[in-house]
Amino acid sequence: MNMKILTRFTQVLLLLVASAAVLAAQSSKEPAGIPITDPLTIAKCGSCHIPNGTGMMRRLSYLRTTPEVWEEAIKRMVRLNGLTIAPTEANQILRYLSNNNGLAPEEAKPIFWEAEHRTFRTQEDENGVAPELQRTCNYCHTIGRVLGQRRPRDEYEKLANTHMAMFPGAENVYRPNTRTTNPDDVPVALAYGPAGGQPALLYPTAAKAESKTPLDIALDYLAKNQPLMTPEWSAWKAVMHNPKLADTWLINGYQTGKGRLYGKMTVEATASPDEFTTKIELHYASGQIETRTGKGIVYTGYSWRGRSTAAKPSSPADPNDSPAQTREAMLVSRDGSTMEGRWFWGGYQEFGMDVQLVRQGAETIVLGTDRYSVPTPWSGEIHVYGGNLPAAPKPSDFDLGVGIQVTKVLRSTPTEATLQISVAPKLPVGVHDVSVRGVTAVKAFTVFDKVDYIKVIPDAVMARLGGTISAKQFAQFDAVAFSNGPDGIPGTADDVPLGPVSANWSLEEFMSTADDDDAKYVGVINPETGLFTPSMEGPDPKRKKASNNFPTEDWGDVWVDASYKAPSGQTLKARSYLVVTIPDYIYFDQPEVSQ
Repeated sequence: MNMKILTRFTQVLLLLVASAAVLAAQSSKEPAGIPITDPLTIAKCGSCHIPNGTGMMRRLSYLRTTPEVWEEAIKRMVRLNGLTIAPTEANQILRYLSNNNGLAPEEAKPIFWEAEHRTFRTQEDENGVAPELQRTCNYCHTIGRVLGQRRPRDEYEKLANTHMAMFPGAENVYRPNTRTTNPDDVPVALAYGPAGGQPALLYPTAAKAESKTPLDIALDYLAKNQPLMTPEWSAWKAVMHNPKLADTWLINGYQTGKGRLYGKMTVEATASPDEFTTKIELHYASGQIETRTGKGIVYTGYSWRGRSTAAKPSSPADPNDSPAQTREAMLVSRDGSTMEGRWFWGGYQEFGMDVQLVRQGAETIVLGTDRYSVPTPWSGEIHVYGGNLPAAPKPSDFDLGVGIQVTKVLRSTPTEATLQISVAPKLPVGVHDVSVRGVTAVKAFTVFDKVDYIKVIPDAVMARLGGTISAKQFAQFDAVAFSNGPDGIPGTADDVPLGPVSANWSLEEFMSTADDDDAKYVGVINPETGLFTPSMEGPDPKRKKASNNFPTEDWGDVWVDASYKAPSGQTLKARSYLVVTIPDYIYFDQPEVSQ
């Protein structure tokens, strides 16, 4: 063989080998991820999520998300892949992944309503920030669950493939059938030619097929807007630590159906720096006092999950009163001085109270009053709540604004002062502050001359049948009074809310068919409290629709009517729309993250 030819052959061969090596190295190169260093996580997860030499573990190193999603992932591994793990081990792995692969506070806050179990009326309400996901993820998941995850592009693609493998119907959503429609199903127009000409059928021009499927659009959005690594996470991870929360915290809250509440939560440290025990005392505007004990854990340095038990649970007849057990989801502020979130309970966590907590400290704190509003003129009692209020205060220590005189301090404690006040006649409608020796609660109550109208809150909501196999989903309503404001026109931006009022409640048929009888079957509403209790799930032998003459479930939609007699003697009315549907048989929830 010619030596020159051999040399040329050798050179080409070496070049091919070198090129193959480069391609192999490029194909084996993994994207930047998050190292997993916890020995227990590696031991329990490493047999499937195989680690490499740099600390990266398949799938785990390429996901950041909330404690709830991590908890569900662990449970899914047990259910589908045979993972054997003790509860204490699962809790330890959950903490590690939530801290090592969690979300920054700025990333979690916009979708924290997911952890708080707040309900939304429609998917559109949830999806205003991400319309690209409307036709894919949002069909099955709340948008909060989707927006609470961060991955690189190829991991989003793997997630989509997993959905199509486990739920084949997902492919019809991700990549809808784009085959040509049968011409017999296409509407056509009849066109006439010039006089004496023959008519012709005009078929519509075929629409240009979309260049991208809904899945492509969703993947583009997620890869761009929710990458694995972000400046927010890098900044938070660099300073993340367990906050020092052991202290006395003052509570300012609101519970639908029961109104304003105040109180305190004593947080005590435990042997673990991220775990705490709690003692809670709540004071409602009605005068009711409730005590609870509980515990909490902080994930990722700011995300509180807890639960508490009532010292004296109320009767099951009113599930909105003194629940036996509540769960807590709150965000701790960066400086550790405040916490804010929701405490919730119920079969679907439909009951709850919005709470804001602030450290009591040593200085005077003013939280607010028991009254939302007072008329002009008027005289009576008002309670001022706070912390470290002055001992033996004088009327002059309190300032409730122009035209309102504190005539006497009836009672006082470090957390509550009861005042006798006099409201001058013809004061303008306005929201007043409350100051105690210069410390102020802004917009504490309203002065009004008359109630112009009421609204039912929420204005639309859903309840679910239940009581045998599944839990019932109740619905609690409030009637809120309003003043028209300076312009005298209802429903405008200057209207002033006056707080909830005692209304009379009833159900009325929402007519959608000729034989509608939903109001007879969907459930009952307490005429005094506004609590709707749905009927039992399953076919009702007493109810038969004319369309099939077979027993039908007690689902339906109705109006919820509120009637209120104003101080002027006028009867004011308002209503809300209520849909009562079947139980949620596919139910995602993670109560363990607060244990």
